[in-house]
Amino acid sequence: MKMNHTGYIIGAYPCAPSFHQKSEEEEKDFWRQLADTPDIRGIEQPCLDDLHPLGDDWLLRHTPDSWQIVVTAIMETMRRRAENGGFGLASADEAQRQACIEYYRHLLRKITAVNSARRGKVIALELQAAPVASNSSVAQATEAFSRSLKEIAAWDWPCELLLEHCDAMDGPAPRKGFLPLENVLEVTRDYNISVCVNWARSAIEGRSVTLPLTHTRLTQEAGKLGALMFSGTTAGGEYGEWQDLHAPFAPFCAESLMTAAHARELLSSAPAETLKFIGIKLLEIDPNAGLSHRVAILRDGIAALKKATA
Repeated sequence: MKMNHTGYIIGAYPCAPSFHQKSEEEEKDFWRQLADTPDIRGIEQPCLDDLHPLGDDWLLRHTPDSWQIVVTAIMETMRRRAENGGFGLASADEAQRQACIEYYRHLLRKITAVNSARRGKVIALELQAAPVASNSSVAQATEAFSRSLKEIAAWDWPCELLLEHCDAMDGPAPRKGFLPLENVLEVTRDYNISVCVNWARSAIEGRSVTLPLTHTRLTQEAGKLGALMFSGTTAGGEYGEWQDLHAPFAPFCAESLMTAAHARELLSSAPAETLKFIGIKLLEIDPNAGLSHRVAILRDGIAALKKATA
């Protein structure tokens, strides 16, 4: 499936009032304003128990019927890892690897239900290769991920599967510390599963603004590049020091290391027509921010991508 829709996939949930436990009325207003924003193809949405804190039906009622959804497993994966660092598809802790497999069965049921009711609504699922947090063995993590993928890939998915690369366990100062890209490419080689490069997560891995381009080219050369997500990071300021906190583009966020020029570099290596989707995931860092600022972050990100793809 090629990218045949205009517009971008928007990881809007970290800007949504619900991310900061605000009222349902504010949440309704947020999605209403976003629905009036041009150039949105759809949303990237996490799935914990449901696709939204107020439920699947609530999300579908308050977003345009034309929007498509990319489901991501990252938020629930990190929530579970806060309770048990062994949770993950690349975990050598067998009980926690199996627990993660069961979580992906839950995602399969959710996506199947949504797509049965609304054909083609969910276009993709982003998986992540999370190893045991305390285990530095790349070989063990790779072997565990290989077993997980063999099982999951055999299921009857009604959407595309993509592996979202997160900063690697063997990087200089891991934040997520997941499977290195070369091992991701090795394990996915024999499956119809492509890779999503996330700008910030690659930059964080190398503490370098050049590594996202390197990762994009390596993945493209391997014939595995399926999507690009643009999420920022900073070397200091309110978004922290090389944290995975989805900083907006510069200059909207003065400290952000991610620019429209950086996005253009990646998109020059990966023409839009070869990708399943292009998108942004940006965070409103201030829990008390008003709706206008929450929406402005996302509209600025869309404008930056339009500038990059012009």
